[in-house]
Amino acid sequence: MISEEKIYESALHTFANEADAVAKLACTVDRENYIKAVRMIAECSGRIITTGCGTSGACAKKVSQVFNCVDRASQFLNPADAPHGDYGMIRPGDIVIIISKGGKTTEMISLIPVAKARGAKIITVTENPDSPIARESDLNLILNTGQEACPYQCLSTTSVTAVFALFDAVSIGCMLYNGIDKEYFKQVHPAGGVGAMLAEES
Repeated sequence: MISEEKIYESALHTFANEADAVAKLACTVDRENYIKAVRMIAECSGRIITTGCGTSGACAKKVSQVFNCVDRASQFLNPADAPHGDYGMIRPGDIVIIISKGGKTTEMISLIPVAKARGAKIITVTENPDSPIARESDLNLILNTGQEACPYQCLSTTSVTAVFALFDAVSIGCMLYNGIDKEYFKQVHPAGGVGAMLAEES
């Protein structure tokens, strides 16, 4: 049985590993592509559709929720349901954001030509710039987060934290680009702690 000391050492390793990856995003994320992504999303006349499989799908759901908070109407597309009629949610003017660490996910490769045929733009987030998904996308946000915190490199851990940090930055960039202020949040976020804080300021 593993000792309590070893368990805590693994926690410290995870904290350090993930913090280091986020800190390095300033050097690893291409500045121009980040700005292009913010402009594309901030100016989008349609919806921001996010998608991914497995852990990447869980990331995509969270990303979609944050976009809705900053006035970018967003929806998650389940890749399993997509080829069974849910491709129909994609409309001209939409942006489809694909999250795929390796960039070789079959469901994502199949989605791209359909999305393009239906008039959507594709933004891919991946660690593999030479992947099929990256080659077929309109814009790539390439992450290079190194080793996962998981000792067996089986759990998506550090890479997930980096994706969340990247899209927090994109969402805040869109918020600033579109001039969203506290008056907006008073309207769309009247509940919870944020709502209470804003009500006290009124």
